[in-house]
Amino acid sequence: MKRKKQILLLIAFFQLGPNAIYAQFEIKLDEGLFISKISDTVYVVTHYFPWDSNSLIIKASDKDVVLIDTPCDTVATSLMLNWIMAILKPQKITAINTGYHIDNLGGNSSLRQNGIDIFGSDLTIKMIEERGNKPQLQTLSWLKSPEQDKYRKAYEGMKFTKPNKIFNAQEGANLNLGGLSFEIYYPGESHTIDNVVVYIKEIRLLFGGCMIKSLTSKNLGFTGDANMVEWPNSVKKVQEKYTSAKIVIPHHGMWGDTGLILHTLELFH
Repeated sequence: MKRKKQILLLIAFFQLGPNAIYAQFEIKLDEGLFISKISDTVYVVTHYFPWDSNSLIIKASDKDVVLIDTPCDTVATSLMLNWIMAILKPQKITAINTGYHIDNLGGNSSLRQNGIDIFGSDLTIKMIEERGNKPQLQTLSWLKSPEQDKYRKAYEGMKFTKPNKIFNAQEGANLNLGGLSFEIYYPGESHTIDNVVVYIKEIRLLFGGCMIKSLTSKNLGFTGDANMVEWPNSVKKVQEKYTSAKIVIPHHGMWGDTGLILHTLELFH
């Protein structure tokens, strides 16, 4: 049985309904792999490999689970799937990729091996085909210390698996899964050419992914694949479109409210 411990990490509470306050729980699946429960519907998966990266588990109904992005490799993704099947017991799992970097889709092969459909944009397919190994090589260039040897070996052998359900990025996609609506929106180029965001209107949650930075971020992080001119314009479109969002999840660091969007814009000045 997995050891479960409750730790208060939130610097703020989020009100998702009348008088509803949700604290954070942390469930350790493995060294560097955690699941944080922030409501009965929303679980944040944080994978340190070796840097922290967030993906989402959404319990869309008693029968449906939706994943937004994956942990960074297939081993962690398989552990996550084992937990989902044991605890949430869904009949169907559906996944969404928000970009082509390793922290978006590093676990895709594990999902496909388990028959899980993965939605991704035509731009993500294009980026995988044209630049698939570029983020892999970039990551390897950062992993030089002996303590990082296990990560280096994992990234050296990593194979990119494409999403199998493709939508036009410019048109976006609206998925109704388990009674929840998932709006996939592409505002334009940002952290990468293909980054999209996902909004779930029933729970007023925005997954901003790599486009949006946490409040503790002092800079924009890796910008080697970014469009630095269009990125702030894309963030402004997201800000204007999702004014009703109550929770905003960044790909790296702590989640919060729409203040994360404002903070991201401030990092460009």
